[in-house]
Amino acid sequence: MKRLQQAIMSFGIVAVIVAGSSNVFAKSDSSKERSISGSIVRIDRSTRTITVREQFTKQEIQVRVPADTVLRTNLAGLPAASFEQLLVGAYISNARVQ
Repeated sequence: MKRLQQAIMSFGIVAVIVAGSSNVFAKSDSSKERSISGSIVRIDRSTRTITVREQFTKQEIQVRVPADTVLRTNLAGLPAASFEQLLVGAYISNARVQ
């Protein structure tokens, strides 16, 4: 019985160590995609980029918008707009960036 308890405790300790070390081997957070929401500050039509002032951090982030991408906006009549339909001052939500 005592041997069984020691085996269970050893297994539990190994499980905790393995679970804790998984973060060490994970990829860097800088390569993960995330979604941002905020107001459009600038639009550069030649490079297909928009500068967005993020809602919570107030940082300006430059977002490259690939062709055939649709963004969620607050524009009346355009809940989803293509890059060509975007206007400065419009609010976009959940735009995926790297």
